Amino acid sequence: MNKKELVEELKRKMPVFSGTDEEREIRTALYIYIELGKMKEFDESYYFGNSKDIRRVMNEAVRNSENPDKISKKRKIICVTMAHLYKSILEDFGIQSRVVTKLFENGQIEHMSNIIDLENGKSISADPQLDMFRVQTGMCLKNFGSESEYNTNVINHEQLIQMLIDVGYIKSKDDFRDGKIEEVKEKIKGLNCNEEVSIILNSPEIYGGNENQGVVEAHKYYFSVLKMLLPDDFGRDVFLFQCSKQIEGKDSDFSFGIYANVENVEDLEVYLYAKSRGRLLRCDLENLIKLQEQGLKIGKNDVQSSVKILKSNMRKFEKKKIGDEPR
Repeated sequence: MNKKELVEELKRKMPVFSGTDEEREIRTALYIYIELGKMKEFDESYYFGNSKDIRRVMNEAVRNSENPDKISKKRKIICVTMAHLYKSILEDFGIQSRVVTKLFENGQIEHMSNIIDLENGKSISADPQLDMFRVQTGMCLKNFGSESEYNTNVINHEQLIQMLIDVGYIKSKDDFRDGKIEEVKEKIKGLNCNEEVSIILNSPEIYGGNENQGVVEAHKYYFSVLKMLLPDDFGRDVFLFQCSKQIEGKDSDFSFGIYANVENVEDLEVYLYAKSRGRLLRCDLENLIKLQEQGLKIGKNDVQSSVKILKSNMRKFEKKKIGDEPR
């Protein structure tokens, strides 16, 4: 839909907020923030791609940043386009905001986000792109009204929870996905890493309701889940890696996988993200090797430890299989 249609839909579905002018203004901005997070997904060519892909996507985003109609029609965005679209839609609701830019040392754009300037002179920060994976999985938001060098008003956790109830994101604080993730800790107590990963990835508390996630949002979500549930093992014995389909020497159809390193290669279980199912599915090493032969590229490069370890195990598996074959 174009921007006019998008704004009309937001106005039609938005609840009527009560309270002071400031409270209504903030809740309106928060509601739009959440709805945009549901509608869009981060461009995986930028997130997973090489330097050439990143430059191409960034240049296109900068060109499109002043054309909210064009951005509205796109499903895939990056921070540049999301920040400008959010600013433009807020204006249609009578809310003033600014796009703020963080630069790398070489002057290139690192990130863009928003500052909302309320009518009473207060300012609050808003980063709709960073919170997209949380919105799409029902997690508590981290980047609306958070502390920033630009804002003059910080929304504390309790205030934010009440606002999220008011805008219809949750009915109570117990609805956040964060709590459901924490419950899985009880399921994995005393298990080895392989068993822990299997339980985590096959728990409805983790994957349930995530069917409409973007690939990047899913990657960020599972990164967050593994950090929460396996803080000591993630990055040491449990790994997350990206993968892509190689077509005519170019990466496309980006995805990712998760596995736990094990002593016996035959026990190693790899899980690949299936976007059509909105979850990670088990893939044994034999089938992973076949997929690689059919054009699956594992990792961005072979230097990453997650990729080195996995490919080493794949080679061990192949040698063992050859050794086990009857002569």
